[in-house]
Amino acid sequence: MLNREKLLDAGEHAFRESSFSESGINDILASSGVPKGSFYHHFPSKEVFGIAVANRYNEAQIASAKKCLEDPSHPHIDRLRLFFEQAREDMRNRKFQQGCLMCNLSTELADERPAFQAVLDTHWRDMTAVVAECLSKVELSELGLEHLTSAQAADWLMNAWSGALTRMKASGNDEPLALFMRTVFKMKEQQQ
Repeated sequence: MLNREKLLDAGEHAFRESSFSESGINDILASSGVPKGSFYHHFPSKEVFGIAVANRYNEAQIASAKKCLEDPSHPHIDRLRLFFEQAREDMRNRKFQQGCLMCNLSTELADERPAFQAVLDTHWRDMTAVVAECLSKVELSELGLEHLTSAQAADWLMNAWSGALTRMKASGNDEPLALFMRTVFKMKEQQQ
């Protein structure tokens, strides 16, 4: 693995474990095993590094979302449900701690650092666009969102999901995510 990738892996882990502000470069260097000079070769500042971590995380999230939401082997409504179920399973595997890196960085940095705000807003818009594309093939009345456009419904779903993730971190359990699933996919959840 290249030094840049090792640093990005260590950064993502550190930002999830604590926060961007609490993660020191020396700690990231120690956990990655990369020399200090390599850090500054790839990243001129901690902020540039943090944005690179956020960008790589977003690319992975978009790829995962597209894989699920564009899977022709499932009806569109099931693709949407599976998308959120996979994210829920990821949180379960993390013992309902750490949350979503994009949510965490948005909460911590978006209103304090303009460079992060611009990048994170773009990331949210990118993910919402992928969800909206799937929703454009869904009967929105199945979700109780027929009064919205596909883009608005996608935005609402992502806002509600990120709120559930924030609440999950506070409660330390699955209840907020389970409530989101029961609320959005009421008919589907009852059949399970």
